[in-house]
Amino acid sequence: MVIKVKPKYTAEQIRQVLADRVAKLDKAIISNFRYIGEKFVKNARENGNYTDRTGNLRSSIGYVILKNGAQVKENFRSVSGGKDGLNQAKQSAKDAAKAFPKGYVLIVVAGMDYAAAVESRGYDVISSSSTQAKEDLRVAIEGLKKRIDNVR
Repeated sequence: MVIKVKPKYTAEQIRQVLADRVAKLDKAIISNFRYIGEKFVKNARENGNYTDRTGNLRSSIGYVILKNGAQVKENFRSVSGGKDGLNQAKQSAKDAAKAFPKGYVLIVVAGMDYAAAVESRGYDVISSSSTQAKEDLRVAIEGLKKRIDNVR
């Protein structure tokens, strides 16, 4: 006795469903990273407890999102005329991006070379914002994992 099974779906339909789910996941990851990056920049620029005489240090704070090494989104802007800071932020992010050719990456920076020195004197340039961003990323990734696990 031979039992014939006729599939309900074609291979192309299955591929399309999977491609749609991958696209939704991609959008969710980038959306989460963007939210976290924007929150990081806002907190770091507004809550830095130092005097920024030239605007360069606050202008050097920003983020970039990469997907497989390609830039997807960024937030860099000049604050109080700090053009040097803006350029340094972009260059720092570009240099850091070279180390991440695969996967999704959120890079946050304070690009001025003296940012670490300001932090070492007890001022908060990006340390508290970075700590918060790490926690936000952990929570976002856990949430995405749960959503994936619940897909049936």
